[in-house]
Amino acid sequence: MKFTYYGLLFAILSPFFSSVATIFKTGSAKILSPLIVVGIGGIIGSVLLFFLAYLFREKFSFAKIQKYRKELMYLIILRILLGELLFTFGLSQTEAIKAIFLTKIEPYFVLLISWLFLKEKIRSNHVVLLGVHLVGAIILSSGGNINIVSKAQIGDLFVILAMGMFALSYNYGKRLAENIGSMYSNAISLGIGSLLVLPFVFIFSYPFQFTNESTGWAYLFIYVVLFNVIGLTLWYASLKSVKGWIVSALRYIGPILGAPVAYILLGEILNPLQIFGAIIILITSFLIVKENKIKS
Repeated sequence: MKFTYYGLLFAILSPFFSSVATIFKTGSAKILSPLIVVGIGGIIGSVLLFFLAYLFREKFSFAKIQKYRKELMYLIILRILLGELLFTFGLSQTEAIKAIFLTKIEPYFVLLISWLFLKEKIRSNHVVLLGVHLVGAIILSSGGNINIVSKAQIGDLFVILAMGMFALSYNYGKRLAENIGSMYSNAISLGIGSLLVLPFVFIFSYPFQFTNESTGWAYLFIYVVLFNVIGLTLWYASLKSVKGWIVSALRYIGPILGAPVAYILLGEILNPLQIFGAIIILITSFLIVKENKIKS
C-alpha cells in the first residue's frame, strides 16, 4: 500500500468534522427524532453529494456500480440501516460524553475483524498502542469520573453495537472508494439507505413540526453538511491509502480538534486531567502515523 500524506490528512480531518457534527446530530435527534435524522438527513446529504461529485467531475460508471453491487449492498446494510440507526437512537437516549467514550471501542472491532476475516497480522505493539490510546480517550471524555460509564442504559448498548457495524463496513467502504470514487460511494449508499428508512419516517414521525422544531431542522442541516458531505467523504478518501484500523484509531483526534469549536459554540473547556488525556491521544496518534509510514 502506497503511503500518502493526503490519506492521513483526510483521516485526521474526517473526525474533526464528525466531532463537531455530533453536537448538532445529538440536538437534532432529541428535538426531532432519530428516524428523521437518518432518513431525511441522509437524503439531503445524498443530493448535496451528487451535486458536488458532478461539480468536481468525479468519474461515474454504472458498470463499476454493477460490478461492486455486493459491496454496496453490504455497506448500505451495515453503515446506514444498522450502524447509523443504532448510533442515532443511542445519541437520542444517552449523554454525549458517554457516547464519545463508547465510540472509542471502534478500533478494537476493526482490528478484530481484520484478524478474523482479512488474515492481517496484528502485532502486540499495535494492541498496546491502541490500549494507551483508549486510556487517553477515557480520561479526555470522562475527566476522571469513571462512574459515568457504570450505568447500563439502552442508549449505551446502541452506540456500542453501532461501532461494531461501522467497523464491519470499513473493508466494503475501502473497495468502493477505490473503484467508484469517494463522493459517489458516499452519495449512492447514503441515498439508497435513507430511501429505505424514509417510509418509517412517515409512519412513526409524521406530521413534521417545521415551525416549533425549527432549531432541530437547523441542527439537522448543519449536521448533514459537516458529517455526510464533508466528514464521511473524507473518510472514504482516507481509506484509499491508509489501513482501516489506523483510520479508525485516528478518529480519537476528533475531540482534540473539536475542543476549540466546542468552546466557541458552548463555552466548554477541558479540565487539567482532560488536557492530560488529550496529550496522550496526540502522542499515540503521532506514533500511529509513524507506524503507517514505516509499513507503507
